[in-house]
Amino acid sequence: MRKLVLVCLLFSLSLNVFAFEDPKKYPDIEEGYVEIVIDEPQQKVGYTVGDLINRTIHLSIKKPYELIEESLPIVGYEKRYRGQLLGMDLRRSGFEKKESEEVTSYTIKLQYQIFTNNVVAKPAFITADYYRLMNPAEPEKIVKFRVPELTVAVSPIAIFGDVKIENDMSDYRGPLLMDTTSAYKKINIAFMLLLAALFTLVYIYSRFSWVPRQNKFFNRVYQQFKKKKPTDDNLEDFLKALHHAFDRTLDQTLFLENDHMLYQQNGTFKNIKKEITQFFQISRAIFFEKNPKKDLEKTYQWLIQFALHCRMSERKLIVDKADIKGL
Repeated sequence: MRKLVLVCLLFSLSLNVFAFEDPKKYPDIEEGYVEIVIDEPQQKVGYTVGDLINRTIHLSIKKPYELIEESLPIVGYEKRYRGQLLGMDLRRSGFEKKESEEVTSYTIKLQYQIFTNNVVAKPAFITADYYRLMNPAEPEKIVKFRVPELTVAVSPIAIFGDVKIENDMSDYRGPLLMDTTSAYKKINIAFMLLLAALFTLVYIYSRFSWVPRQNKFFNRVYQQFKKKKPTDDNLEDFLKALHHAFDRTLDQTLFLENDHMLYQQNGTFKNIKKEITQFFQISRAIFFEKNPKKDLEKTYQWLIQFALHCRMSERKLIVDKADIKGL
């Protein structure tokens, strides 16, 4: 057990030695080999606990030198000065590399978070970093390059001694904002799901809803004759169109003797079986009886309702039994 504790202590000590490596250990690189441009944050004052600071470093390294990428800042490393924590933690670190025959370019993006505050305004800074470079031809000769520090000002959340925050409305102090991106995404997804559910319910329960590729033969008949005047010619054309729609649905001529084939193909038509039987009775009376007794207005209106029920059945919508009425 003691040996295990000793090994852990030695490992922790080795990490600390690596993290606080003496910059004097390696010589500085000669001038002219490295060019640096730093995108610093525009705001330099008014930071407080939880604020983020973004820093982008553009490095251009001339050949034959190459950057030792392991020397870049490590996420989670707490900045120190003379052994004391500065309250500046590296939260994110990443880089992009572009290489040519003469120059290797790096775009290093760093994000720090502040974990310090004070009752009065005080300076806070990101200490200088030292990146190591080497010549592949002489790998034992390692040199370093210094990245300048960044100094900002940390301010108190409120004036020391004051109770009311409205007495200190400094323009440099902003509210602690919460990231609402994920919440808005969840709201948008939930809204889209709600619309989809409503659309599905309307399609299932509505008699007049329309969906592509679901309106076929009877829909055309219904749309064609529902606005025509009830005349003898229109009545005969209406009956012929309905017969033709049944034949196209079944791919053969439909009679009362083979109506079971229609129900096998689409069981929803079985709900209007009584209406289909009466439709054939009306058709036989109009086309085969010499003097059929009929009320032209009522017969035509009944066929419109029947065409609507056939339209719903071919789309497999259930017809309300209360709507099924005889002539």
